Amino acid sequence: MFGPRDSRVRGWFMLDSYLPTFFLTVIYLLSIWLGNKYMKNRPALSLRGILTSYNLGITLLSLYMLVELVLSSWEGGYNLQCQDLASAGEADIRVAKVLWWYYFSKLIEFLDTIFFVLRKKTSQITFLHVYHHASMFNIWWCVLNWIPCGQSFFGPTLNSFIHILMYSYYGLSVFPSMHKYLWWKKYLTQAQLVQFVLTITHTMSAVVKPCGFPFGCLIFQSSYMLTLVILFLNFYVQTYRKKPVKKDMEDPPAGKEVKNGFSKAYLTAANGVIGKKAQ
Repeated sequence: MFGPRDSRVRGWFMLDSYLPTFFLTVIYLLSIWLGNKYMKNRPALSLRGILTSYNLGITLLSLYMLVELVLSSWEGGYNLQCQDLASAGEADIRVAKVLWWYYFSKLIEFLDTIFFVLRKKTSQITFLHVYHHASMFNIWWCVLNWIPCGQSFFGPTLNSFIHILMYSYYGLSVFPSMHKYLWWKKYLTQAQLVQFVLTITHTMSAVVKPCGFPFGCLIFQSSYMLTLVILFLNFYVQTYRKKPVKKDMEDPPAGKEVKNGFSKAYLTAANGVIGKKAQ
């Protein structure tokens, strides 16, 4: 379906064999299950200092990837509608190196869920959250091995920009004094949806006007992104559409704190899909 692997990334860390990516994903899933059992009868951890450093680190990494992807694709004269895998020379290698960091960042972002477990935020460990984190890490192993540049640059460029905003929000939300200034969480969710639609549009543009980029990869990426749109639209409707109406009609259920029209248990968007609300 995808053809031979790209020889330009041979020997790069974690790429030659799928086993490290597979086993790390299994460890991630087991950590959620075992971690919840371990924390069941233990007090939740605050992790304020760790969360501050973590969010700052992901924000800076996302900024680096955004800048480098823009500069390298500009250097290579990338065609926005459709860009092949081999015509830009050294710029393609530069793009591939950034996309390797993008792949590796998906491993780092497994910590999003681990922090939920340690802070006993189990309501935020949803199917959408785990599905997105686990699948992205594995899909980007495939991307780096078969299509590490060209048309693949667009989605990570958008996602890096979104992550700058999102992890900045999460970092600020660690401090209670900043909560009154964080009124824009709903617009982060909307930005996620726009990101998905733009990525699908960009992917399908290479189907309408082919340039030699593997057709099977285009169809796979579009199909995967469509699952995120469906799941994320459902999340958006459940979080932002129904609750304000319900709030106008009746008092909030006992034991649930409501701020700005949303239950304290609401989920915020993160990692390309769904994230966390820090204490």
